[in-house]
Amino acid sequence: MNKYEPTEQHKKFQKKYKLSDTEMQVFCRFPISPNTSYKFRNIRKALELEFTKMLEQDIRFRKCKRCGKYFIMKGNYNTNYCDRIAEGETRNCQDIMALENYKKKMADNAAIKIYNKYYKRYSARVKAHTILEKDFNKWKYEAMTKRNECMDGKLTEEDFITWMDSCFPNRNRKH
Repeated sequence: MNKYEPTEQHKKFQKKYKLSDTEMQVFCRFPISPNTSYKFRNIRKALELEFTKMLEQDIRFRKCKRCGKYFIMKGNYNTNYCDRIAEGETRNCQDIMALENYKKKMADNAAIKIYNKYYKRYSARVKAHTILEKDFNKWKYEAMTKRNECMDGKLTEEDFITWMDSCFPNRNRKH
């Protein structure tokens, strides 16, 4: 930082307002930018200025593909849905669409349905302490690998189910 050298004007100001040398140095080294105020004749003019300032500061905004309202995009990721909770809803558009996309993906893919069915079954057994958590975690990794193979067509659905049933065979399968 530059060395502070008070001028005569600074000394008069300091004396008039009874400021210490340290306070005066802070005022001179860290200038305060002036506040700008605006007066508007109507709300439209205020919104035009706000919009212009957003463009100047490169603030990105988009129209939500779910609710149709505009929103400011936060962070550096690309999103099509806002985080606004619509009237009558309990979740925001992002969460609702994530769930809908997940359900659509589930409905379109048998391997995911099979995986989730067995995941829930074996997870319940962990909670009931009939399967050790470390064994479950090992199974989970292998099951995801098999699920992906089934999704890619390298493994049939029947073989996937057979493998899933064989993992923790302490339960009779009902046909």
